[in-house]
Amino acid sequence: MESPNLCSEESRGNVTQVLSKILKLLSWFGLAVVIAGFTAGLVSGQWLSLPLGVMITGTILMGLSFLWRWQTGADTSEQGWWRWRSTQSGTNAFISTLAVLVILGLINFMAVRFSYRVDFTEQKTFSLAPQTLNVLSSLQKPVEVLVFIGNDSSASGTQSQVVLQNQLLLKEYQRQQPNFFKFRFVDPQAEPGLARKHGIRNLGDISLVSGQRMKLLSSGLSEVTLTPAIALLTHNREAKAYVIQGHNEVPLSGFTESLAGVVNQLKLEGITVESLNLSLQRAIPKDADVLILAGPKLPLLEAEITLIDAFLKQGGNLFLMLDPEVEVGLKPTLKSIGIELDGRLIVDPKHVRLAWPAAADYGDHPITQSFNQKFSFFPFVQAIDIQEQPGQQVFKLLQTSEETWAESDLTDQQIRFNPESDRKGPLTIGVAIKRSISAPPADQAESSGAEKSEAPESEANPTPESKPSPSKPESPESTPAPTESKPSEPASTESVPPPSSAEDLQPDITGEAARIVVIGDSDFAKDDPYFDQTVNRDIFVNAVSWLIADGDDPTLSIRPKTVIQRSLNISQSMRDLLSFLGVAVLPLLAFLTAAALWWQRR
Repeated sequence: MESPNLCSEESRGNVTQVLSKILKLLSWFGLAVVIAGFTAGLVSGQWLSLPLGVMITGTILMGLSFLWRWQTGADTSEQGWWRWRSTQSGTNAFISTLAVLVILGLINFMAVRFSYRVDFTEQKTFSLAPQTLNVLSSLQKPVEVLVFIGNDSSASGTQSQVVLQNQLLLKEYQRQQPNFFKFRFVDPQAEPGLARKHGIRNLGDISLVSGQRMKLLSSGLSEVTLTPAIALLTHNREAKAYVIQGHNEVPLSGFTESLAGVVNQLKLEGITVESLNLSLQRAIPKDADVLILAGPKLPLLEAEITLIDAFLKQGGNLFLMLDPEVEVGLKPTLKSIGIELDGRLIVDPKHVRLAWPAAADYGDHPITQSFNQKFSFFPFVQAIDIQEQPGQQVFKLLQTSEETWAESDLTDQQIRFNPESDRKGPLTIGVAIKRSISAPPADQAESSGAEKSEAPESEANPTPESKPSPSKPESPESTPAPTESKPSEPASTESVPPPSSAEDLQPDITGEAARIVVIGDSDFAKDDPYFDQTVNRDIFVNAVSWLIADGDDPTLSIRPKTVIQRSLNISQSMRDLLSFLGVAVLPLLAFLTAAALWWQRR
């Protein structure tokens, strides 16, 4: 018969073993609780009572387990609890888990502290446009963007998605300029005084604040609207452009075949656009920063031309978009600045529409310097000839490819290049001129230099006078000068002075100067869906901005791009084949692979 002491010792041993197993499992449970609390705080970003409480609870459980093992191990084992294989394995697992968490935390910290993004999309869809980067880099004072939107938890998924997109866009702006760009979301119901101060009427309105100036955006938040607003707010640009009307020009408004798109873009950039009927004016308005003449179909009156000439002589800025085969009476004005219009329609055999040539070369000028590898089309455009003159700089903005030509005979059913009458490309279709107001007109410049040019040119061409070749119909005003050596060829567009010549003329135009942009087409600026993926609108807006700017504006660059939607068109038979591969062939291959592995291991 066993004594009571032996029974009691055996029962205590059983209890100790049960508690040891429970506390052993409790250590792993405590570790899991600590990890759960840490994860909850990391994901939510708020280390409040719940995550901290869970982590503290797990730590206490792990401490109790370790304390129990320490005590029982010292009493029951000569080697001690720390020498147990299970203890060493558990310790190694704990240290490994802790090391992984520390490494992940350091990687996350480095990624947040030193962020770097790479945009692999074709059109750099998720990157800011070059103009935006220029505007942000030129900020000299803080700009804060206030987005007024309600804090409604029951908001629709679409609204939540819009808020997320706005937040990502503003964070990208702040990443590019962390010192001067700030933003925050404001609940107008929680702060009605602030909403009233900024004139907020609808949820989603955005207010830009820079110093004492404020600007309200009600058209939604996007790069297209935000960047011009920042430029207007910080550069204090207040300009006005007048568009001449009354001669069947391209209208300012309308659903199609109008300038509504470019006019809206100019307004977003702080440039006021108004129509102007010159026949009702005695003088050009004094607040006119630029005059725009877009594709007139009727000749201008003599009094209107006189007003334009006087405007240029006073240092005014002019933007001419003149279509071929239309005489509007501006030949003397253009001749005075060394410009002559070819008048023939340019043909591009590479384009599906022959009369829609594309610009193959963009000039190194603030208007076009950011358009490399971009597309622009100019329907029904004519070439522009340039004569070098003192007191002005001429820049080629747009040139066609070598495959294009100026067609002389449009009556032929089959358009082909005729080397005897047509003019081979590349052809200049857009120029920018910076001309001193004290520069002499072209005819005076030619007369002053006639004595110097007469001798060498007479040696090259003994005939004192020559008539233009009948292969190119020209008006009496465009008859070549007597000193031309090859009258059958039109004036070459290569007569534009090279950059070195422009630099040599720079001292002559350091004072007040007029700026002129001439493009041999007006259709390129119209609201045509075909131009949505081109830089046609950017060319127009950049030209107006350069004409208005006091100097070469560093913020002139390409506007934010639109996303190109690409689709894969496949036939019905290909669709059936792909469906069969996905539904039958691939699952069958997976099953056969599994069966082969089973048979091999059998």
